[in-house]
Amino acid sequence: MSRTPIKIFRTDNGPCPYLEKGNWQNISFQTSKLPPDGYTSLLNQGFRRSGLTIYHPVCSSCKECIPIRIDSLNFIKNKGQRRTWRKNNDLRVEHHVAEFKQEDFALYSRYQHEWHKTDVRVKEDEYLDFLIDSPVPTEILRYYLGEKLIGLGWVDRLPELLSSVYFVFDPDYVSRRLGVFSLLYEIEYARSLDIRWLYLGYWVKSSAKMKYKADYQPAELLHDSKWIPFNSYPSKDLTGSTSENE
Repeated sequence: MSRTPIKIFRTDNGPCPYLEKGNWQNISFQTSKLPPDGYTSLLNQGFRRSGLTIYHPVCSSCKECIPIRIDSLNFIKNKGQRRTWRKNNDLRVEHHVAEFKQEDFALYSRYQHEWHKTDVRVKEDEYLDFLIDSPVPTEILRYYLGEKLIGLGWVDRLPELLSSVYFVFDPDYVSRRLGVFSLLYEIEYARSLDIRWLYLGYWVKSSAKMKYKADYQPAELLHDSKWIPFNSYPSKDLTGSTSENE
């Protein structure tokens, strides 16, 4: 049986979206189908998924994108997280296979325009490429207040792990801290499936956008191809020296 060879690319994606320095560079490849064990292996090597693209940061002189995963079975909410959980106990969450719905796209577009201040409106094909096309089983989690859709989350569901992909919310409900609540919900979802690890992509200590992931403990970071406890990660590998949501 013949196999189509995978073409691996090195890409320069412009300014880093997390830090005010350097360019964001990846090695990546595209695939329309990926077996669960293959995707698990890639996650455990520090790769991440965006649509049909599997990528790994290889930025020059920077190692701050560190893969992180949460131990859902041993996770304990802190005081602020418990308060957010209670505040949103009136929400209903529905799980669906990743699919295009106009209502979802409208909320995604509004979130990008009002929360991230994008000047150009998102196109449907960009949304499809980013969040609907997937080489692995992906679910959309729809968060409802009554009948009103106020949040959307995307999660890759594999037999042995969950991988959190993306989350958007209605900016009118910012006081609910829906980004925090959605992550707490995904942890509880993993726990209900007796799945220990929820993968969160990259933790970037120096990034205001990404450092919130450290608030969910216990967690592990990928170091030298091995997962180690969060607090055991050598600080010199974060900054190059031994000095020291939503």
